[in-house]
Amino acid sequence: MILYQYPQSAIVDRPIPKKKLYEQGAANSKLKQKFIDEVAKITWAYKLSAGTLNIQTDTLFQEVQIFRIVARTADIDTKIIKYIDKLIPTPVIFEVVYNDKVQVVATYKRVSQADKSKIVLNKYYSSAWLADDQREPLPFVLNLSDLYTHLIEQLLPSITNDASLDQLKPPSQAIHPKAIDANTPSTAVSIVAKAELNPTARVSINAAASIEDKLKHVQQVESLTKQVNQLQKKIRKEAQFNRKVELNMRLHKLRDELNQLIAE
Repeated sequence: MILYQYPQSAIVDRPIPKKKLYEQGAANSKLKQKFIDEVAKITWAYKLSAGTLNIQTDTLFQEVQIFRIVARTADIDTKIIKYIDKLIPTPVIFEVVYNDKVQVVATYKRVSQADKSKIVLNKYYSSAWLADDQREPLPFVLNLSDLYTHLIEQLLPSITNDASLDQLKPPSQAIHPKAIDANTPSTAVSIVAKAELNPTARVSINAAASIEDKLKHVQQVESLTKQVNQLQKKIRKEAQFNRKVELNMRLHKLRDELNQLIAE
């Protein structure tokens, strides 16, 4: 995961009062308390557009916003992110700041095909914690859609087969959250597959596929990986031999399906 330096021309640097967010979205008391406990400050940091970046625009996206959330905890609830996201009609990339480290959080946001007045949010993904002072310039892109797609793809977990299914690994170039708080577990997502796979192989998603196809592929692997993990735990606890044989046969089939899906 790369943390990007956005250009001066895109700076907004406008604070967003939490009270205003409560009013616009009719937040309930439970969510308001989460904001109080977990969020210190919210800032509309940058506006990415054809004008601010000097790139082409298109009909898909006119703007992409960068919001910075200064957090009181390293484990900010995704409900807070989603609540804010629903209030903003354009795509938003969130930078959660905690102890001088940054975690990028976002979902792929698009306009509903059935109702153009509504937006559709995909699953949220997050980076590992990154050093705020180690940023790189934005990549060269032709239009805003390509840039937004790239920012989302940066957050998607790598599909690998060189680790245990029971382990979760953050994306590459990551700083483990323990460097921030030894008592706070990582929230980054990884997809790994185990057994009957080449331990040195790495599989990347087809670069020519659309972002929707990539998201679907990643989430299918996540779902199947979860099923394999659950079945492995069930087998370890099963005492009856015949039942264990039956479960192992099912596990073998699931692993074959997972292998095939990763190889696509």
